[in-house]
Amino acid sequence: MSYLQQKTRHGRRGVPLLPFTRYTRSRRRQSLAIFAILCTLVYWTVRVGLGDSRDRFTPSVPATPNFFAGGSEDRLVTIQTSRDPITVQKPTAEEEQLTAAIVKPSDISKAPVELQTKPQPYDVLPNAVQVTRGSSVNDIGDVEEQQSLVEDVSELQPVVADGGRLTDLSRSQAFNPSENLDSPSSSLVASSLGLSQESVHPAEDQDQNMLSAAQPGRYAFPAPSNFDRLNRLADELPDFVHIPLHMAVKNETLDDWEEEWFAHAQYDAATHGKINEPKIDFVYTWVNGSDTRFADVMRPYEQNSSLNDDAGEWIASHGVNRYRDWDELRYSIRSVEKHASSFRNNIQILVNAIQDADGTMTKQRPMWLKEDSAIQDDLQVLSQEEFFGEEEAKCLPTFNSLTIENQIHNTPSDTDRIFAMSDDMFLGKPHAASDVYSPLFGTVMGFKPNSYNTIVPPSEKDALRFGEKPYLIYTSWMLNRRFGTRKRKGQVHFGHSLSRSVYKEAMEAFPRPSLKSACQKFRGETGFQLYSWYNAFHYTIERHREALLWSYLMIRSDPDRDGYLNWQERQAIISDLEEGLANEGRNSFRKRMYYYVAKSLEDAGLEAPKVNVETTWTSLDGPATIANIDCFEFNVNECLAPGFSSPTWDDRSDNPVFSTAAIFDRVARQDPQCGDCLTKLLLNRVEQGLSPLLPHREKDAEHRETVLKALKRYSYVVVEPDALFTMVTDAEQVQVRLIDRLADPEKQAGQLCLNDDVTADNETELLALRETIARLFNEHWGTPSKFEAWW
Repeated sequence: MSYLQQKTRHGRRGVPLLPFTRYTRSRRRQSLAIFAILCTLVYWTVRVGLGDSRDRFTPSVPATPNFFAGGSEDRLVTIQTSRDPITVQKPTAEEEQLTAAIVKPSDISKAPVELQTKPQPYDVLPNAVQVTRGSSVNDIGDVEEQQSLVEDVSELQPVVADGGRLTDLSRSQAFNPSENLDSPSSSLVASSLGLSQESVHPAEDQDQNMLSAAQPGRYAFPAPSNFDRLNRLADELPDFVHIPLHMAVKNETLDDWEEEWFAHAQYDAATHGKINEPKIDFVYTWVNGSDTRFADVMRPYEQNSSLNDDAGEWIASHGVNRYRDWDELRYSIRSVEKHASSFRNNIQILVNAIQDADGTMTKQRPMWLKEDSAIQDDLQVLSQEEFFGEEEAKCLPTFNSLTIENQIHNTPSDTDRIFAMSDDMFLGKPHAASDVYSPLFGTVMGFKPNSYNTIVPPSEKDALRFGEKPYLIYTSWMLNRRFGTRKRKGQVHFGHSLSRSVYKEAMEAFPRPSLKSACQKFRGETGFQLYSWYNAFHYTIERHREALLWSYLMIRSDPDRDGYLNWQERQAIISDLEEGLANEGRNSFRKRMYYYVAKSLEDAGLEAPKVNVETTWTSLDGPATIANIDCFEFNVNECLAPGFSSPTWDDRSDNPVFSTAAIFDRVARQDPQCGDCLTKLLLNRVEQGLSPLLPHREKDAEHRETVLKALKRYSYVVVEPDALFTMVTDAEQVQVRLIDRLADPEKQAGQLCLNDDVTADNETELLALRETIARLFNEHWGTPSKFEAWW
């Protein structure tokens, strides 16, 4: 009797399914069998009819990629082009060579291959958006239906080999950008974008044409004729890869304090001295949508976007408040200079390239900003051409903040740390560096109450959700497949503290979504996109947890390094767990380091937080995933491996379920709740620190160093941020909710975000709002910064 026939609608075995269920599933199988036979007949009919021409043909209806449970956005939400037929052809030998070389184990310290993708090229105009049907993450149905969906998905998921990363490719392996530039599509592109053939066809070398927008002169945006080729290459990449720890931490360095700090949560200033305050870059994404030059650059791309509709409603509505400028950037920079100048390294403003009236291409700069020569030591204006990867830059320009944020780790600097802000974010109180990042506790993170846990491929219903939800849902789906299923909270909508190197790793860990995201010019063109902030925060948390589990199971618990846990080694693990279980429920047993953040920083000579003073967790307390769980029982046979507690299951030969790799994957990814309890119980053996999970100091010095580097690299602290988020609608609201409130010192906020939600188009109302906002800004940040030419 089959598994399904042994289950009731409640999932119990031994009782037959209801007759209706058996009947409908039987009919479904019959229908699928008939459909498969018909598809086979059609396939051979077409193949025989095409003969030798089947490798290259022009279908009357554009080809749409088949859906499979890979989770890739263009397989879930497929842009169906076009009004004209398209040509489908085999990849060239050069493309196959590049695809084969893209994902393989390599040195994480090397620069990754910089690739990109685009929506369908503009010579193939969008016609319709086709979205694959599926159940919404928030509309799954009863337990049996949910289980059935998960089982169906698991059968379709591709197997991705462990290890691998994006690697450098020599220029000889890269695309020749001059290829296919003489195709008829290039002429159509040139006319649709209002460009001359000369601008679309570089004279000799397209790389030479892609001059930095920092140098005004002849510059043309890359021709989009190669975007489909990059999309095809992206389709060959896996959705996610595992980057080994030793590769990820190779460039990390240790001082002499990390050993005692991570093992025992102790810092001895007499021995180690004082730690220097870190320097942090403040990086802004900025655009002035009120600038007609920007609108002129964006308009042809809007018209050819898959989001454009015949009535023109999307063009008329999408950019009004997303790109409108209230002079926020000037005052946001003033707030940084007023409240964070002691640890501010550089300020970087990321902008679009625009075209002046005389045809010269240049950067869009704030009109009030001094010339570069006067401020470049402290503030740099970077066009997208200056920080996008070499390959990604061939997709420019983009007007999609998610796409720009995915490249922010490439901004040049002498420091790894950044605080990423939008121009509508402001500092309201004096900050210490530890409000953003500290060497002891790592990245400061803040989260919203709402969580996401996408267990089935995102659907059409998910793609149409409001705001950032489609991207959170999609990225949750990716994280679940890489690290295991769990709820993960969305990040707060304020400045984001990031490590450039970890951020880069978090993007490289999802090669296909990262590549497909690179050339989306507007939000929502393929329905889903990797949400970099959400991905980076939870990638950091999960990698820290993964490092601890790897350290304990793969190294500490397997002293003979044979990759197998024999009975003696399993007994040692059981003994460790029993010791920790005895202390479960004793809330005062383990010292909660999140209560001692300020004191610990001051002991090390660092300034304590001034704004984000309400700490809820630190990675020195263990993974954040154990913060609110109880582990009064732990069944090693269910969580670690069947028969784990008995010597009889491998007394004659090795049992594969006891391999360290299998058990590690089980607790790290397949059943993360078991991994959480395993970690918590092991930490319960000591009052503070992470020593029960670390390799032995003398016996495994090399592996211990690797783990310490990983714990330092992925360290973090979770806070309840002192912040105020306001959706600005009108002048009266700004007066009451902001000006009047912030006049009270007790109600001032450490950070503010003023999100433009203005729908009025009446000039009188807009003028009143502009004057009220200006009054708010000048009351709090009225002193001009040294970067302003006039005010």
